[in-house]
Amino acid sequence: MSSRKLPGLDTPPRTEPRPGALLHRARALFAVALAWLVAAPALASPSVAEVAAAAAPVPPDPVARRPSRVQTTFESVDAVVAAEWDFPEHSPAPLVVLIPVVGRIDRHGLRPGTDEQPENGVYARLTKALVESGFAVFRYDQPGAGRSSPGRFATDRSTALEAYTKAVAHARVDPERVFLLGHSSGTTTIASIFPRFESVQKPAGVVFLDSVVGEYDAARVHAPLLIVNPDRDPDNRYRYGEYVVESRRRGEDGPLETKLVIIDDSGPGLLARDSKDGGSVALDRRAVRATISWLRAHLR
Repeated sequence: MSSRKLPGLDTPPRTEPRPGALLHRARALFAVALAWLVAAPALASPSVAEVAAAAAPVPPDPVARRPSRVQTTFESVDAVVAAEWDFPEHSPAPLVVLIPVVGRIDRHGLRPGTDEQPENGVYARLTKALVESGFAVFRYDQPGAGRSSPGRFATDRSTALEAYTKAVAHARVDPERVFLLGHSSGTTTIASIFPRFESVQKPAGVVFLDSVVGEYDAARVHAPLLIVNPDRDPDNRYRYGEYVVESRRRGEDGPLETKLVIIDDSGPGLLARDSKDGGSVALDRRAVRATISWLRAHLR
């Protein structure tokens, strides 16, 4: 009788491992796992400090500081006029719109061909004092001066009015605290078309430095008015000073606020040599101080 092997009968019998062997194997596995954790700390759970750092908000990027000087242009009839705002740190800021003397003169107060540095110009230095006192300033190059094109039909009046319109529209300007400041013949520019300035934005006040505006024209200025004149010419004290104050006090529509400041021993145009700055020409410091004091008193 042939012998047939049934499946599985020729397989060696399985034997259960002894309890001591199981314990030895478990200890070996634990040692391997412990060594792996020590050798690979990056794979371990993050620390409390790491979790806190990940949850902390990312600080925002610092806000870019706004420029203190903003360049612009505007049109005056057929001239393209270059201009700028100079701003203090805070905004909206009260604004002084500077109306220069008539003729070709740039925003710094310099005539074409002048060798003086721009920052030493009469209007540049006045602007610096005003900005340091918290006022924004708008100034421009008259047609044919600085960066402005000449223009055949542009006038001092058209340029001043367009400048005022441009100046008050800036978002960093407080439109309720806008002042007009005219120097010398620039005072007549303001007085002659003052109602047109009012139609754009009623000024909070007007400053005439070295005024050449008489009683009749001054009556059109329906706003608080400061007149700062030198004492060298009797007309400065009387014709363009005391007589104007008296006529505005007796205005047809009631008295108009007016203040007159006479600067003793000041030169024509309220200009003086500044011994502290190499002898360059500047507005008399006393006139500048009187102007800033009056402007501050009229911030509403």
